[in-house]
Amino acid sequence: MKNAASLFILLLPLSLAGQVSLSHEVVGSFGQDAQAGGGIMLSATAGETIVHTDSSLSTALTQGFHQPHSTGALDFTLDITDASCPAATDGAAEVSDITGCKPPYTVSWSTGDSGPVSERLSPGTYAVTVTSGLCSAVRNFTVGAGPEEDCVLRFFNAFSPNGDGVNDVWTVENITRPEFSDNHIEIFNRWGQSVWEGRGYDNRSRAWDGTGRRGQRLPDGTYFFLAEVAGVVYKGFIELTK
Repeated sequence: MKNAASLFILLLPLSLAGQVSLSHEVVGSFGQDAQAGGGIMLSATAGETIVHTDSSLSTALTQGFHQPHSTGALDFTLDITDASCPAATDGAAEVSDITGCKPPYTVSWSTGDSGPVSERLSPGTYAVTVTSGLCSAVRNFTVGAGPEEDCVLRFFNAFSPNGDGVNDVWTVENITRPEFSDNHIEIFNRWGQSVWEGRGYDNRSRAWDGTGRRGQRLPDGTYFFLAEVAGVVYKGFIELTK
């Protein structure tokens, strides 16, 4: 912490002859108020040309004031939802009850998400960072997994093939497991016309990316799927948005 410079008050008594004599007097230091005479109170921080602030996670010290302003270390609650099975991506994490420092707060995740919630997490270790002005807190966390036998097919009903690298293909969770490798999926528009189909769907090289049979970009809207996987037929809808 830096001490404030003592305040020098220039007293300017006027003589009867109109002459001016100058003298100086130290009237206060260490952030105290002082009386300069004539009932005038002056703050010992008045006239400082530079006000400097040093801070840590819990304390801010300002030159010229010298009172520590503590708002407490930044802290928050982190709720974690484990994935339903080792191959699932339905885990999630949520930040709430942020305290300390001064809002507004910013939340960012190692997944690239921002905001209080990060979803569609697979089992693994992640990090979340909460910041506020000069304060920052980072917490690592682990998303666990449910039992192997809970790895069932899950057909997501929305995706956004806009080229940003996030949800660019329609995902069928767990379809890459050996027991689901024998599969055939067909996509229809709202008029019942088949616009895409494929066998051996794997969410990567063989996956619907929002294009039609001739490679054309399909318009936003509601589409329908018919999937036959390991002898079982599944039906549902998909929202395509860019």
